Amino acid sequence: MKKILRPVDFSKLLLPYENKWVAISEDQKKILGSGNTLKEAQKKAEKTNKKYLFLKVPPFDVSYVPSSRWD
Repeated sequence: MKKILRPVDFSKLLLPYENKWVAISEDQKKILGSGNTLKEAQKKAEKTNKKYLFLKVPPFDVSYVPSSRWD
């Protein structure tokens, strides 16, 4: 059986981390590390001995619209 992925609302979780790198727990409920650089966030997250994934939190005063170019 395939696992169905559901959207996750990170808005409240990421609010204190504007324009920073964060390491999010595998269950996507906690920030395990953060920093101005990916390396800083990684060092903090490694201390927890848990699995994590990285995300760069964009500045909140900027819109992000992904696009692709088709030639």
